[in-house]
Amino acid sequence: MKKDLEDFKSQCDIVNVVSHYVVLEKAGSSYRGLCPFHDEKTPSFYVNPQKGFFHCFGCGASGDVIEFVKKIENLTFVEAVEKVSELCGIDSPLISSDSEFSRYVLLMEKIAKSYHEMLFEQKTALLYLLNERGLDRENIKKLELGYAPINSDIISSNASKMNMNTEYLLKYGLASRGSDGRIHEFFRDRIIFPIKNPSGKIVAFGGRVIDTGEPKYMNSAENKYFSKSKILYLFDRAKKKIKEVDFAIVCEGYMDAIAFHKNGFENACAVLGVNLTKDHIKLIKELTKNLLLVLDSDRAGISAMEKLGKVLVNEDLNVKVLTFSDAKDPDEYFKVHDRMSFEEVIKNSLDYWDFYVRMAMGETVDKLKAVRRFAESVKWVDSAILKAELIQRVSKILMIDEKEIMYELGTSSLENNSNNKSSMNVKTRRLDFDDYIIYMLFLNENVKLNVTEKIDSSYLSPFAKKIFEMVSDKNYSPQEVLKNLNKEEGEKFFQIITSDLNIDDVDTTLKVAMNKIKGRKIRSDLSMLEMEMMSTKDPERKIALKKKIMSLYAMLKGK
Repeated sequence: MKKDLEDFKSQCDIVNVVSHYVVLEKAGSSYRGLCPFHDEKTPSFYVNPQKGFFHCFGCGASGDVIEFVKKIENLTFVEAVEKVSELCGIDSPLISSDSEFSRYVLLMEKIAKSYHEMLFEQKTALLYLLNERGLDRENIKKLELGYAPINSDIISSNASKMNMNTEYLLKYGLASRGSDGRIHEFFRDRIIFPIKNPSGKIVAFGGRVIDTGEPKYMNSAENKYFSKSKILYLFDRAKKKIKEVDFAIVCEGYMDAIAFHKNGFENACAVLGVNLTKDHIKLIKELTKNLLLVLDSDRAGISAMEKLGKVLVNEDLNVKVLTFSDAKDPDEYFKVHDRMSFEEVIKNSLDYWDFYVRMAMGETVDKLKAVRRFAESVKWVDSAILKAELIQRVSKILMIDEKEIMYELGTSSLENNSNNKSSMNVKTRRLDFDDYIIYMLFLNENVKLNVTEKIDSSYLSPFAKKIFEMVSDKNYSPQEVLKNLNKEEGEKFFQIITSDLNIDDVDTTLKVAMNKIKGRKIRSDLSMLEMEMMSTKDPERKIALKKKIMSLYAMLKGK
């Protein structure tokens, strides 16, 4: 189990997990932010992705990705592991056949299978998908689409077979209690879309009415395993293709994503009735930095663009936006166009911020109105650099001098506020060979054993000796070492082990370190011999000491 946990932690992106709770910025090979475990104004909280741990130089909080989630969410160890697995989209090493999540997923799979079988029994729903939505039976089976009948007992009957009671269904939002006290299943008389988490487990369902009822679409109630802000429809299927083609398509609905997949664009996924969130972006960024947003032409409002802009402004992404001129959405577009046509349309997509300023100005020939609308739409922008860039784009579109736009915005200066700049807490220092020895102690177990066997710690610097003996005696991890150091020592240690030293040949580096240690020992011996020579009065002893000193000097020079 220990090995399984270590493998699990090695797969987890600790920066990704911590970023769900803390705003981080790059700081050398690490990331830095305000500590979530104590109040502070100057960032002293560091996360190192290479070593997979966090440490705060202010309060001393330290640990791996599981410890972080356990501490910040106040969870048990098992709960923290499951939470980390959910955030990273990978299976928990603690999941067993009778675990809560495993039972939940098994129930959802059984429900999905029953919905799917019901679809082929209910001709109205099947014909709707075949004739009106243009799907074929292969698409339907591949996507595991289903149907919930008007008086459905599919959820309750499957739950009953697994000995799950009504309270369980209410807890996970699979059923609701009416005003009359009766239990009603969540989906009735709807086409069913299974919703999977990034690792491909069914965690929820989406439902669409067949007629003109309202709401047209609805999703399962949110619970501990399902959040609309963290899951993208068909992302589990799109992951491989996104990485392969190095860009992701994000659209706004089930049928839009299905239309893309049906037409060969298997790098597409869809939001579930919400704006694209920071958590969605994190999923995508693990695969690509290139994102194409395909927006429904009737819903691309400036309010939605502003919310999205606030998410994208801090992300290192190449984002383009596409809306259709001759169709409402992708599903409608692909009913009259083919794949080749869409590839041409992609070429006309706009950079996100170009799209944003055009949306902000609106359709008007009145330049003053356009600038004033723009001014209202960028009030949320804190970054002087971004605001300057947006002004530049407006200037080109309207052919107005940038200074006039700045005047209208009431902007006298676009320089960065120096008060917003923060200096590195960990000062940069040049590493010496003692530091290299410390670094090698934490490369891996084999290297550590090699170092502890071949290096004589007697001639290490006091700091390196302290770390060396700590690791040798108690087999400490980096975070455990940090807990035993004062603030100054901790900062020094953190800088050493998070340095990008890229040691290609450990044996050669170790030999160099051993030679340095040998040189330090010789100098120590020389110092003692020279002191003895100065104090002795015996002529013969002086001659003997002089020979030894000469010999040691020759050794120092490599002779």
